[in-house]
Amino acid sequence: MVSKQWRVRFALTPTPPVVPSAKCVSLSSDARPLPARSRPKSKLACHECKSRRVKCDETYPVCGHCKRRGTLCIPAPRHSGWHLELPLLIQQARNPSGTSPSLLLQYYFERVCHIMVLDPENNPLAFPLLTLMKESDALLHVVQSIAAAHKHGFADDTSSECLFERKRALLSIQQELRHVRKQSVSTFLAIFLMGISSPWIEGTSGMEHLLGARALSDILLNNPNVDYSSAYMQMILGAYIWWEMAASFNLDHRLQRPLGTDAICRAVMANRLEYHSLTGYSLELFYLIANLNHYCRQIVDGEPRDLAHEAAVEEQLLNWKPCGNDILLVSLSGAYRKHGLIQLRRICGPNNGESDLENERQIQTWAAEAMEDLLEIPHTSPYLNFQPIPLLSAASEICSDNRKQQEEVKARFRALYSLTHLPVMLDAITLLEEIWSLGRWGSRRRGRWYFLRRGSCLLWRDGLSR
Repeated sequence: MVSKQWRVRFALTPTPPVVPSAKCVSLSSDARPLPARSRPKSKLACHECKSRRVKCDETYPVCGHCKRRGTLCIPAPRHSGWHLELPLLIQQARNPSGTSPSLLLQYYFERVCHIMVLDPENNPLAFPLLTLMKESDALLHVVQSIAAAHKHGFADDTSSECLFERKRALLSIQQELRHVRKQSVSTFLAIFLMGISSPWIEGTSGMEHLLGARALSDILLNNPNVDYSSAYMQMILGAYIWWEMAASFNLDHRLQRPLGTDAICRAVMANRLEYHSLTGYSLELFYLIANLNHYCRQIVDGEPRDLAHEAAVEEQLLNWKPCGNDILLVSLSGAYRKHGLIQLRRICGPNNGESDLENERQIQTWAAEAMEDLLEIPHTSPYLNFQPIPLLSAASEICSDNRKQQEEVKARFRALYSLTHLPVMLDAITLLEEIWSLGRWGSRRRGRWYFLRRGSCLLWRDGLSR
């Protein structure tokens, strides 16, 4: 057997010998030709740089080369360098697609769970779920369904593995809801993850899961022995309020359940200054925006306006102040606050005797401030995960001739896709281009209403997430 190091790789074309001239300086017999300089291959180079055979600076999630060219960067996965020791509850049997559930679970912890929180180092949707999975098969299966969908790029032709896990998750949720003792934090998180992933996987809004999560959260919050300061209750409250803020506008107002109950108000006030991995220090702000979304949906559905209520809500949003010393997190909270103000004024119209022109100028001011806040956050920050909603809201107000800012917005959504691999991030660019084209035709209000009809929340728009 011939050794690999002696195997001939190329058939070299013979060349005639070169006869040195007399002017050449003779080399000593000890001289040896210098070895060719070799450059180690980059293991973390993005797909674009590898295909173009250029050096990648490996910046995550968008490398410098792709950022300069304005191309879509598909970064190499960042492996954690450790092996996950799975609990005994993980079934060792393989599912019909041939992939072990343990591999899907490890994939979720390594590559998926970070896209749903502000701080990957403080992530309740990561390893804390292992403990909760011991009491909830539903949580295990929904996590594996999300991992399978993400692994295959949310493509329809490779989703059988995902849908199989999703079916098992739904059956397990039904079984757990039939038993009062199993109606726990783990079941709530299973419903929560099922709902927020519905647009990514099924192309639906997931509103039925939102209603189910509300019913279960009411049971947990109304428990006479509830401790609002416990870590699990803070997790439930923050997750539900964030979900309401992001998705409730898409739900018919006749199906919405009011957020002003005593239990929810007490819980929000008890935790409004606490940090949460989904809301940061903005739990109270998201609660205000969620209530605002309920009211705005009533107006869209034809209910009469309440000018006094609108003035009170606007004053609350204007007076809300973020806490904490994280400048980037403060900027993100400020963008969400202006998103709420834009939503109120654009849907309900001017208030306090203002004219339409004054209302339009105020909206443009808030949109410009929100864009400034968002673009201050570097694309390498984990806070990039939570930019889509205010970014889409503010970007829909950009003037049609402001090409520079439009390109910045599109670059930011491309970076979001590189980080999350969610196709909806690229669909957002298409939606914004349609809105900007309507603005070029001289109908800014028409463009905004087009945006609202397609849905005010990026991750919960019917039809756009697939």
